[in-house]
Amino acid sequence: MFEKLIDSFEKLCLQIIIEILLVPVTIFKLFQDPRRCYDLSVHEMEKEETERFHDYLSPIKLSVYTSVIISVLLMDYGGEHNIISKIKGLSMVEKALFIFLMNNVTAVIFSVALLWYKKEKVNTVTFRTLLFSFIYTTVYTSTPFFILIISAMFLGQTLNVESYLDHLGKVTEYGTRDYFVFLVFIIIGIIGIFKLFKALHYILKNNFSYHPYVVWFFTVLFFVIQLYFARGFT
Repeated sequence: MFEKLIDSFEKLCLQIIIEILLVPVTIFKLFQDPRRCYDLSVHEMEKEETERFHDYLSPIKLSVYTSVIISVLLMDYGGEHNIISKIKGLSMVEKALFIFLMNNVTAVIFSVALLWYKKEKVNTVTFRTLLFSFIYTTVYTSTPFFILIISAMFLGQTLNVESYLDHLGKVTEYGTRDYFVFLVFIIIGIIGIFKLFKALHYILKNNFSYHPYVVWFFTVLFFVIQLYFARGFT
């Protein structure tokens, strides 16, 4: 009995380690080509359930892991005018759940909207494919801020990101490393915004059979909504 328990724990630990290692791999692949947000979801949903997402992390798991990691990094950090400031008193698990829900609210809204247009039910493969596709797109808004938080912790040599940011606001001269981090953040942020737009347009183009101008209009609409939620969250 004890040996079986140890074996199960070993398998669980190994699975978690593998999946954590797949987080940067999946993010890198999505940044390489935004069309993968939709194509990868379609491709994986065509497989048997036990064969899905072996080479990449599934959107739900990716969102869960990033939510947990961000909740750990944020600790008690939060500004006065963002959503994070409202969850400073929550535990790490509660905070991770809140971040997970906020991260994916746009994915659910977009998926339901397209499902209504396609006149299909929620308990279909189409819904899961759309939901997975839109969850993948959150990578483009979360990754730049994820890098900024980790960099701030590294440069300030502290887990308290807020104190380091306060320190940056008081100094008169920034170091070379500070400028480098901000430059990387801006570059990745611009690339992320561009790729987010391309990913949303590709998803709509494959599921929204209207005039191209109408598809472009809804792409812009979805794009603005997702950026709005990302701005409020970060």
